[in-house]
Amino acid sequence: MNDDVNETGIPWLTDPQREFLAHLTVVTLLPQLQEWKPDEGYTYDRLLHGLGAVAEDGDMDLTADNENVWVLIRGKVIVHAERDWLEYMAPRWHAADSASN
Repeated sequence: MNDDVNETGIPWLTDPQREFLAHLTVVTLLPQLQEWKPDEGYTYDRLLHGLGAVAEDGDMDLTADNENVWVLIRGKVIVHAERDWLEYMAPRWHAADSASN
């Protein structure tokens, strides 16, 4: 696990883990947006870029404790992941994503 800790002493996340959480957020929201507004042309990349803007505006939070991580938008949980699972999956997703590009 990452040895870096935040101000509360909770271990923080690696870049691949953060990227994987961003991916999970997009794949959670994308089908809902495509169904809700099918004519808007939502794509993975467009939504990923839009979520970056949401984060810059301060409407997205990443919260964690020793066992879990949550992605919140305007206080609503969008993604929850256990750290053990995230630690296991993130490098595998990162490797597969890198191989496909």
